[in-house]
Amino acid sequence: MKVLMAASEAHPYVSTGGLAGVMGSLPQALAQEGHRVDVVIPFYTDIEHPDDLEWVLPGIRTMSGEEFGVARTVSSGGFNVYLVAKDEYFKRPGIYGPDDASAYADNDMRFAFFSRAVLAISEEDAPAPDIIHCHDWQTGLIPAYVRDRTGPSTVFTIHNLNYQGNFPADRFHRLMLPSSFFNMEGMEFYGSASFLKAGIVFSHQVTTVSRTYAREIRMPEYGHGMDGLLREYAGKLTGILNGIDTAKWDPARDPCIAASFDAGGITPRRRCRRELVKLTGLSCDTFIAGAVSRLTGQKGLDLLFPVMEKMKNSSFVVLGTGEKDYAATLKSLAERFPDRIASILRYDETMARKIFAGTDVILMPSRFEPCGLAQMIGMRYGAVPLVRRTGGLADTVKDVSEGGSGFVMEKATPGELMKALKRARTLFLNRGKWAWIVKRCMRRDNSWNSRVRPYLKVYENAVEKGR
Repeated sequence: MKVLMAASEAHPYVSTGGLAGVMGSLPQALAQEGHRVDVVIPFYTDIEHPDDLEWVLPGIRTMSGEEFGVARTVSSGGFNVYLVAKDEYFKRPGIYGPDDASAYADNDMRFAFFSRAVLAISEEDAPAPDIIHCHDWQTGLIPAYVRDRTGPSTVFTIHNLNYQGNFPADRFHRLMLPSSFFNMEGMEFYGSASFLKAGIVFSHQVTTVSRTYAREIRMPEYGHGMDGLLREYAGKLTGILNGIDTAKWDPARDPCIAASFDAGGITPRRRCRRELVKLTGLSCDTFIAGAVSRLTGQKGLDLLFPVMEKMKNSSFVVLGTGEKDYAATLKSLAERFPDRIASILRYDETMARKIFAGTDVILMPSRFEPCGLAQMIGMRYGAVPLVRRTGGLADTVKDVSEGGSGFVMEKATPGELMKALKRARTLFLNRGKWAWIVKRCMRRDNSWNSRVRPYLKVYENAVEKGR
């Protein structure tokens, strides 16, 4: 099977979160099963030119006659990555906006063009793909463009329903779609033109990134206004849990951490803990909880702020970027309690690895979480996850009281988080039992191995529907 994947970001070329991680590892897992996978992303200014970069498909144009450039590189995972170059849209700072707190006013035009470019690449790069696999709202128009013409079958994956790509209705005519597509049965959403809704309505199959999230988004509490639509299309919706690249995230071979270790011998992990303490200035003899996260309301980090103040017998380290209010609060807490609170307000993968390898607990108190990768990476590195029971967190972490290898809170409140942290700290003081839990975490299989087959089934269903 030939699969063309389209997304707005992919690791290691450009990344703001979990989508990029999936786009770096799922294609590799499919390629290892013998399928041909190509990935298409925009050629942003911030992407460094790979050494093997070559310009291909000269003279390529979209269906509406727009010229653009296509560069190709081969990823370390062995699959082709195509970079769509168009200075008008992508030669500017940032990805979605000039910074984390703002978005470009013409993002509808930018990603509508990108969607048309993806379709052009699918038509020019023979043989034609069996599937175009579209990821998140930025590619939601691809299924609509395909439906208006003829082309491969399409699969649309929702990584986070909260981000919908809704734009003013008076801009719809610029998207180069039939006017009949702008109605309640099409991509009209409360008077706006919704890219996400287009992906759901016009694709042959829809997936999201965990089984629990696939159920949650059909409920008003989590549906962000689209729960009714998703109930209507439940027959083509499948939840498939994300995995992690276990070669990339491997504490036995990670050059960024102070010592190598695996589930068969976790003693060297103490050196990683000591290195983290030294780098952050935390107290060495305390229980250390860490978070590697975007600083948004979804992630529930505001629940942590009062807890960090009150738990004086524990230390905390938080790494991430995002909303300015959250960043300011974290900076203030770190200044007030420098011996037990550290905030690192930047994107830093090396530091993230040190946190995974050096903390006792990795925190994910999310209000909702489609899948989550940090809890899986944390387990791989021996950081016991503390999560809220929602989405992919519910599918990957079972409480120690139920025979699992993590700590699960039910409600998104500071009180619930405090109780879960206190349970974790109490168990941490029983070093023998804690070591057993750490090893149990590290032995969990969160690789893509068990996730590929469900995707192939979805692809087969999409091809059948496309016929």
